Amino acid sequence: MSTATDPVAKVYADSLLQLAQQAGGLEKAGAVADELAALDAAIQAEPAFGELLRSPMVDRDRRAEALRRVLADWASDLVLRTVLVMNRRGRAASVANLSVSYRDLLDEVAGRVSVTVFTPGESIDSALETLVRDRVKQAFGLDATIESQQDEAMIGGLKLRIGDRLVDGSVATRLRRLRQSLLGEGNPEVRSRFTEYLEDTN
Repeated sequence: MSTATDPVAKVYADSLLQLAQQAGGLEKAGAVADELAALDAAIQAEPAFGELLRSPMVDRDRRAEALRRVLADWASDLVLRTVLVMNRRGRAASVANLSVSYRDLLDEVAGRVSVTVFTPGESIDSALETLVRDRVKQAFGLDATIESQQDEAMIGGLKLRIGDRLVDGSVATRLRRLRQSLLGEGNPEVRSRFTEYLEDTN
């Protein structure tokens, strides 16, 4: 059920998870996940940091030195060594995807799945969150970790990303499917009128 699309990051995340579990079970594995989330936040907040990881123009030794300076004060030895190994093997660009890959693998081990709930307005309320948790448990037998995100492109309804599956129940999607159905089926007069209506409402 992984949401990760970077196979390199997943390989290193898997190794890191195994080492973390050996060092201290799920508690240690969870602490490492928090460190990786902080690393991911730093990459997102500082474009120069992301460029440092991605640029082929940066010498690996210089990059390693910079990574040690950035991580030394708060990252565990496990995380620091993993990042440095990735850099040494020319995989520094995948560090940006390490947190997501690791979290997905940890969720699998712990019997959880990541669920992102997209809404057109404010965050979901507690009743809807409980409903989502219950439905995910029924469908997959897994506990859901819920994250709420606003999608201004949505007209109404909900979209759920459950692991790597997108369940789209938004009004915009239903209207698009209706449009495709009406334009693809029915008599020419209906299709013509519907096309004119869509043009008038744009």
